[in-house]
Amino acid sequence: MLRIMLFWVLLCAPVLARDNGQYNSVSPDVRAWFRAQKSPKTGALCCSEADGVYAEEDIRQGQYWTRWPGHDWHPVPEEVVIRKGNPHGAPVVWWYVERGETKIRCYAPGGGV
Repeated sequence: MLRIMLFWVLLCAPVLARDNGQYNSVSPDVRAWFRAQKSPKTGALCCSEADGVYAEEDIRQGQYWTRWPGHDWHPVPEEVVIRKGNPHGAPVVWWYVERGETKIRCYAPGGGV
C-alpha cells in the first residue's frame, strides 16, 4: 500500500524545468525572453530556457513543421504557435512526452515572425 501511495504522490508532483546550470552563459535578455513565453493554447508559461530547444522549421501547405536534435519532423499545432515575435531569429520548440507520444507545448517561429 505504501508503494502505491508513493507512486501516486510522484505521479501527481509538479514537473519542474530542467536547469542544471548549462545555460548560465546565456545573456539576460535571451533568458528573460525564454522565461516570458506563454502557450497561446493554455496561457501557461512554456517553461524556461532550459526547456526550449532551437529547432529547424519548414512551412508545408501553410502549416509549420519543426524538427530538433534527436527528433524527426513534427507538424506544429496552430494553437501553440507564439505570434509575438522571436527576437533571436532561430525557431524554438518546447516539447514534452505524454503517454509515449512527443507533443509540442509551445513554438516560436524563426525569422522574427
